[in-house]
Amino acid sequence: MKKIPYGISSFETIKTDGYYFVDKTMFIEKIENLGGRYLFFLRPRRFGKSLFISMLENYYDINAAGQFERLFGDTYIGQNPTHLRNSSPVLRFNFSMVKTQGTIEQLKQGFCLNVWVSLDTFISKYKTRYGLDEEISKKIESQIDPGDMLLVFHSEMKRKNVSFYMIIDEYDNFANNVLMEHNAETYHKITHSGGFLRNFFTLIKGMTDSREIDRLFISGVSPLVMADVTSGFNIGDNISLWPDFGAMVGFDREELKDLIDYYIPGQYEKLFPLLSEWYDNYCFDNSLIIKNLFNSTSILYFIKDYLRGNVVPIELIDENLRTDYGKLRFLILQDKKLNGNFNILSEIAETQQTVSTLVRSFALDELISDNRFKSLLFYLGFLSIENIDFAGNITFKIPNKLINNLLWDYIRKAVNEFYSLDLKVDFLNNGFSQMALAGIWRPLFQHILDKFFEAVSVRDFVFHEEGLKIFLLAWLNLTNLYDVTSEKEKNKGYADICLEPDRRFVQYVKYDYIIELKYLKSVEIETPEKEVSATKLAIEKATAQLLQYAAGNKFKTIKIIIVASAQKLLFMDCLTDKEISTDKYRPTH
Repeated sequence: MKKIPYGISSFETIKTDGYYFVDKTMFIEKIENLGGRYLFFLRPRRFGKSLFISMLENYYDINAAGQFERLFGDTYIGQNPTHLRNSSPVLRFNFSMVKTQGTIEQLKQGFCLNVWVSLDTFISKYKTRYGLDEEISKKIESQIDPGDMLLVFHSEMKRKNVSFYMIIDEYDNFANNVLMEHNAETYHKITHSGGFLRNFFTLIKGMTDSREIDRLFISGVSPLVMADVTSGFNIGDNISLWPDFGAMVGFDREELKDLIDYYIPGQYEKLFPLLSEWYDNYCFDNSLIIKNLFNSTSILYFIKDYLRGNVVPIELIDENLRTDYGKLRFLILQDKKLNGNFNILSEIAETQQTVSTLVRSFALDELISDNRFKSLLFYLGFLSIENIDFAGNITFKIPNKLINNLLWDYIRKAVNEFYSLDLKVDFLNNGFSQMALAGIWRPLFQHILDKFFEAVSVRDFVFHEEGLKIFLLAWLNLTNLYDVTSEKEKNKGYADICLEPDRRFVQYVKYDYIIELKYLKSVEIETPEKEVSATKLAIEKATAQLLQYAAGNKFKTIKIIIVASAQKLLFMDCLTDKEISTDKYRPTH
């Protein structure tokens, strides 16, 4: 059996060391048929970009001509080679390998080291073919600015009349890490006027104009950094949303089936619903031709863990992905304060979708605009294209349960940090088990609500009708025993919150839940008499709705009513087989 290429981004390693290879080489031909020489391609982290970059490097490297049959012989491009195969020296940068600790001067030194290593590798690799003097490497190393390093290299290539293919992998990784680990001020200093990163990319632009760079391929996650270092993308063609390249990385359904049939034969039909629910439904194609793309790293992670015991893994989220997305907390939490993007993200998490236009280029300072923030979420992989109307408005949706879980985890951590909450995770996990097996729900809900109103009382909490609901959803989504949904259609109505057994645990979970929330404004409860009257009316309305929603349920459905104001919990109980009596309500005065 071939080895699983989880975490392997070297094309040569995969092809020569017995790993399974999903053939994407037909996209080399498509890239060349474009006619454009300078290309820009964006996808979320861990989607297979680095492996594709490595494939390009091996295909075009003039020094790798003798390995062509060994590396490409059994691939599409091996059977249909283009005239540019093995025709150029290749200069490759990888900016995911730059250290981001320390002062701005130390950041610059780390970036210089990365640039020098790439340039020195190029000189050593091609010195015999092009008569490159090793002294030039020393001259480059003596420079204290990465732009100057590239300028010295550029002058030597021009003198030698050498044009080359430049590949930049993870072009924005370094700058994004600076933004996340430092602050916006440091980010601006390196990406704006006079900044060393801006100067570096400005020089690259100049080298494309003078044609020392014969071809250029840049990969990354979002257009954010490019907009800041170049005042908008003006180096080449951004092919990220072009239909022909929708499946250039990631796995389509046919590729997924081949993988499952190879590693777990006979189980595809059984496993597909789970894999689709958790890893499917990415669409980066603005023509909606390819709407069912899988995250390749997540699929390989699943297969790797499945084969350890021939059972579906309990944990379906790769911790490396959780770490990557966790770094993005700065989007909604700055200086330990929730910013305006938090409300947008919470609304998206609750409704599972949003409508906006897609902005192709935007700078950091422009993220206060909701359509730019939503566009960034799309590029990061939190949102996928679901539909596009005649006016160009896009319905974005959360693609799958993996992303849904990461989003709620993200919201929990931000709220937890902002309000200094102390929810007991072990208590909650035990509570979810009690809910599932014994129908004991009150301790868990009481703990969550106590913490919510504790936060309301000690901080300037901007409470609105959805505040409690978002809070509940965030912590209810902590469990993997249930699918937690909001506003799910139930018998011609929409339930506030539903907890239905996850498909993996249907045989164990004995109870499902429907929760109806009622929020009373201060004016409705300004006197004890008004509070009693308004609360009883809310209970009656919630009772009627819950009985409607739960009609015909196959599971033992526990129907919970919660009535609250901005300051306190007014009522919480569940319906029995008969309608709940408002006599259970007792004023909290």
